Formats: sequence, structure tokens, C-alpha cells
Amino acid sequence: MLRKFDYSWRWFKRSLWLILPITGIGMAESHLGRQRCKNLIISIEADSGARFLNQTDIQMLLTENGGDPLMGSRLDEVSLNDLENRVNRNKLIKKCQVFRDLKGNLVVEVEQEKPLARWINTSRDGEWRNTDGYYISDEGVFFPLSDSYSARSLLVTGSFFSKAKNLKSKNGEAIMELMRFLNTDPFWRAQIVALDADNEGEVHVRTVLGDQLVELGTAEDYQRKLDKLKLFYKKVLVQDWSRYSKISVKFRDQIVCE
Repeated sequence: MLRKFDYSWRWFKRSLWLILPITGIGMAESHLGRQRCKNLIISIEADSGARFLNQTDIQMLLTENGGDPLMGSRLDEVSLNDLENRVNRNKLIKKCQVFRDLKGNLVVEVEQEKPLARWINTSRDGEWRNTDGYYISDEGVFFPLSDSYSARSLLVTGSFFSKAKNLKSKNGEAIMELMRFLNTDPFWRAQIVALDADNEGEVHVRTVLGDQLVELGTAEDYQRKLDKLKLFYKKVLVQDWSRYSKISVKFRDQIVCE
């Protein structure tokens, strides 16, 4: 009988280790739910340097332009998922997370889209239309220009960028890799100001020094082509960068200049 009582007592004590934390969590959740929203704490990730949206912009998205105010609302009556969806509808936003803290605040963490390049529409004469276009993210996502901020990024033109699905093709994946490289390599980031790709994925780049149009062909094997071009700069153009207006490194064993 004593052994049975001792077993029951040990089982009861072990159960308390489960019951008490669960009860405590439930009480905390209940208390938190009864709280009213005291403040909106908005954090906008901007590692890329882009400042497309500010805290006021995010607050307007959260409250449907002020039509659904959050300050003073009971936290258990606020749908965090709905708030996240409101913010994520903006194409400049990559990701949004909303949660409640223990002080009665709604915490909003926003990650903006990061521009890898900016596509600029051109006329039939090849003139840039700076008001037209969109950004292209590192993942090949198109997102709109901002009215309040213009990000410094590689300028791209050409019909290849007219459809997002083109960037998922074999040529498109190679062009994406090329653009990522041009954004991270210090020399080529400073030297190449624009990139053009036609329907077939044939690539031309425009340089700063010499103002030359460089024909790369397809973006495949771009590293070898750019290394060959850099060597040509050092050996041939070092004294006169403007000697040629057009350079082709499209072919494996030769460089063609005009």
C-alpha cells in the first residue's frame, strides 16, 4: 500500500512539471490578450541601402491608410496574419512579420526587396525613358520603382527583360549570374554602367572609361570574357582608353575592335 502511494506521489510531482508551465503560459497569454495596443514598433531592414519605404508608409499599410487604427485595440482582437498580408501586398516589400511583445506593443519587422538591377524602357531610337521600368531583385523578381527613392543599381535595357519568365531560362540564369557578379566585383561595378540583352540573350555592356560598347555574346562563360577584356585594357588601352568605340570578346580566341 505504501509503495502504491509512493508511486502515485512521484507521478503527481512529475505531472506538476508539465501542468504548472502550461498553466503559466495560458495565464500569460490571457493577460496579453486583454492588453490594449500601446505602441507600434516598426523595424525596416535596409542592409542593401535601399530606403523605398519609411515607418509612416508601413503604418499606413497596417491601418489601411488610417481607416483601421490599431492604437488602443485589444491585442486578442487583432489578426496578426491580416496585418502581415496588408503589408505584403506592397510589391516593394519582400517579407513582413508581425508579433506582440509582453509590454503590449505590436512589433512589425519588414524586409524590403533588394534591387539587383533597374530595367529602363527605351524608345525605337534607343533613348532611355527614365520614368518607365522596374527593379529586378537578386531572385529575378520584378518590383516597381519608388516615388520617394531611387536605388543605385546596374541599369539594364533590352527586350530580354520585358518578361520575368525569360530570366528562368538557361540564358536568363546566366545573365542573372553575370549581373550578380557585376554588382559584387569592385572593378566591374565601377567600370560597367549599363547592360543590354536582346531576345536571344546576346549581351552588350557599356563602359565608363572609354565609353565603349562591349559585345559579350551570351552570358555563358562571362568570367573568361571579362578576364580577356581586362587584359586587353592593361596591354592595349592603357595609354588611350577611347581608341575604340566598340570591342567584341564574343569569340574565344580573338578580340575584335572598331
